[in-house]
Amino acid sequence: MAASGVRRAMLLLVSSMSAGGRSVRLGPRIVRILRGGGWEVAVRLTTPGDDPAAIAGGVAAGSIVAALGGDGYLSAVARGCHESDALFVPMPGGRGNDLCRALGVGTDPLVRARRLAPLGLSSDEAGASSSDSLASRVRPLDGMWVRSRDGVRLALGIVSIGLDARANILANESSLTSGPLAYGYGAFAALASHEPAEILATVDGRERNMSGWIASVSNSGRFGGGITLVESSDMSDGVLEVCHVGPLSVARALPVLAKVVAGRAKNHPAIEVESARVVSFAAPAGMVAMADGDRIASIPFTVDVAPGVVSVLV
Repeated sequence: MAASGVRRAMLLLVSSMSAGGRSVRLGPRIVRILRGGGWEVAVRLTTPGDDPAAIAGGVAAGSIVAALGGDGYLSAVARGCHESDALFVPMPGGRGNDLCRALGVGTDPLVRARRLAPLGLSSDEAGASSSDSLASRVRPLDGMWVRSRDGVRLALGIVSIGLDARANILANESSLTSGPLAYGYGAFAALASHEPAEILATVDGRERNMSGWIASVSNSGRFGGGITLVESSDMSDGVLEVCHVGPLSVARALPVLAKVVAGRAKNHPAIEVESARVVSFAAPAGMVAMADGDRIASIPFTVDVAPGVVSVLV
């Protein structure tokens, strides 16, 4: 018999755009699963004219806000939850779902809903097991403040410039619905036109030349629909990782990049990784940076670690 208790309230924000409308198609089934577990679910379908960060930022402190969409959408909702001090509940609804992969909640939104459903009732039984306790599944989640002339944005995964950013752009433009396939296509399509640029950065006050193939700042270590670029990334350790692949010849770079795309680049000697708290990119001016699947800034910009920027329900 299910434990009695008070029904918890959840605001579920659903992206109308992510993964070609996948979130919209699965939304009704997810709501039924959650309500079946006791949740009181209010649903808000957001369109391109809506600001999910503002919606999440306008709820009362202590509210529970779930987001069903792609990584960029989840980051926007997380920003709003930071502003309102709401509990952030990510649900995979995009092509890549890298945040949900990194948090260990998986890529199937229906499975995610089933695992959340038992938390819908606030148990009044002192003997409730820890696995049934909402509090036991709340974690602090770090982020990255990306500051540019366009303003301040919150990113949760990896901020990329260079080849990895170009691959992301081409993946977004493709019609492929699978994150890994889209990024694999984007990576090798980008190789056809990419020329390593001179990238100048400052890492914790030290000037660095990050020219070459890959230059990124990582919080989760994952991108491209499950590619693990930085194995050591930890989303709750209060530090970031700077990842760099230098100006190798095409012949030497190809096998490295192939291993990155295949997820087998762990500890490869050509991939340099160092910890940092503040990273600023000064040149080349105008080069686009991507994060969580979307354009986030253009050089010049600065990335600051945002320790415990939001509380997340896993």
